[in-house]
Amino acid sequence: MGHPEELKAEQVDLKVSPFVGSLRRTWSDFCVTSSIHGLKYTRDEDTNKIVHLVWLLISAVMFICAVVMAHTFYIDYRSTPTRMNVESDNTPVSRLYFPPVTICPDVLFNMQKSEAFLNTLRLPLGAELRGILRKLHIFYGFMLDDERYSAEDIEQMEALLFLNNLTIPEFVEHLRWDCAEILHRCSFNGVIIDCSQIFQLSKTFFGHCCSFNLRQKGMNFTGQRAIGGLRYGLSVIVRYKDDSYDPLQSYSYGVKLLIQEADAFPSAHSAAKFVAFNSETFVAVRPQETFCSAAVKALTIEERNCVFQKEFSMRYFSDYVYPNCELNCRVTNMVKFCGCHTYFFAFNRTSDRICTFRDIPCLVDNFADIITRKKSTQCYCPLACEHIDYDVQVSNFPLELNMPVADKFYSGLVKNDGVLHVFINSFGYRRLRRDLLSNMVTLVSNLGSAFSLFVGMSMLSVVEIIYYFSVILRKNYQMECETRSRMLHKKPKFAWPQANDTLSKQQKSVFIIHKS
Repeated sequence: MGHPEELKAEQVDLKVSPFVGSLRRTWSDFCVTSSIHGLKYTRDEDTNKIVHLVWLLISAVMFICAVVMAHTFYIDYRSTPTRMNVESDNTPVSRLYFPPVTICPDVLFNMQKSEAFLNTLRLPLGAELRGILRKLHIFYGFMLDDERYSAEDIEQMEALLFLNNLTIPEFVEHLRWDCAEILHRCSFNGVIIDCSQIFQLSKTFFGHCCSFNLRQKGMNFTGQRAIGGLRYGLSVIVRYKDDSYDPLQSYSYGVKLLIQEADAFPSAHSAAKFVAFNSETFVAVRPQETFCSAAVKALTIEERNCVFQKEFSMRYFSDYVYPNCELNCRVTNMVKFCGCHTYFFAFNRTSDRICTFRDIPCLVDNFADIITRKKSTQCYCPLACEHIDYDVQVSNFPLELNMPVADKFYSGLVKNDGVLHVFINSFGYRRLRRDLLSNMVTLVSNLGSAFSLFVGMSMLSVVEIIYYFSVILRKNYQMECETRSRMLHKKPKFAWPQANDTLSKQQKSVFIIHKS
């Protein structure tokens, strides 16, 4: 449709400003020629104003709906930019390390070794060896809040350390279990092997334990690869080498089994199972790996809502995995409320004080704050972008001591032994790939579909809007100003009346104005 090159005087409304007049004219022209659905009916000359108003309302409602849908698409794009896709359900398990296995004695200390060591120490005045041995359960105050300990017991244990010039870590070093005192025989990949070659002493939330394939400061990471099937798993005969061990007095009849990622600190966040003595326990592990595509790695932390190992620093742990962040928060709260942290979190990364027996009442009283039961003491722990999860299923059966078997691994079993088998239950595992849910092209496509659905707009319609309200508006404004200028500066034309006019007889002067 063409646009007039000049306006007539009757087309100009002198009651409004030139800009308003040109804006009205531009809007009218746009409605008639626009590709946006419904607008032309708001200026249809064959209908009345009521029809114009109805169509204007319909167009406005449709435009609002398009904006709402476009906003929804954008919010989804910003809040959940990634999605999980199953890349494969049969990825060979040989690509993974064998799951880290940690075995913790359910009795905190070797009582036979503890008694022998205490016999070499100076005891506080009035203290007896048997009494000190019974008081060793005070160490659970560093971990739990199940019991309140008397000030007398606390001071007696402090006096024991002071008299012998010992620190808490040094004292624990002489009481703890060695791996050789827990693990009797080991087999890996179908080969009987010395347990000391694959298990190492590790620090855990439950004290000192023995770990296989765990990556922790002070340990040599063995990096054993995984093979599927029971035959190629890890088998261990657990036997307490402690003549003073009594299941009834210790309220324990087995060991704890912890399975977690290689970089995770063994704790309650691990997959924890109990392995009882006088039983044979089969632990089937099914791993599931989550990794990120290159497109997700290119996103910022805020966009992908997760972090990689070196992107989030922690005070007490070097590598980021989610359980470590939770424990880092716990240690931070210990230092905040009690000014120290427990001995099993001592990795020489900070100069923070290690808690002593006198700090136990503070740790117990503030236990809820320390373990972040209250929202005010919780810490920000983002999700890990890449991680491995382990689904652990346990089956156990009574241990048959006299059952004839050809496998030499079972030779020499005695009462109160526990046999543990940890294996990957298939030759393939699931890999989940974190991909972009939508990129900028998808977002633009979704926005275009929303506006096209409700108002019939396209990118060309946007160009039309820009064209009309820039080029055409400017042209209409210039024509409006020129027309108004001509109207104001045009001189009127005069004519004298004719001589035989009846008015002349009345001797009146009359000006007759002719419109041009």
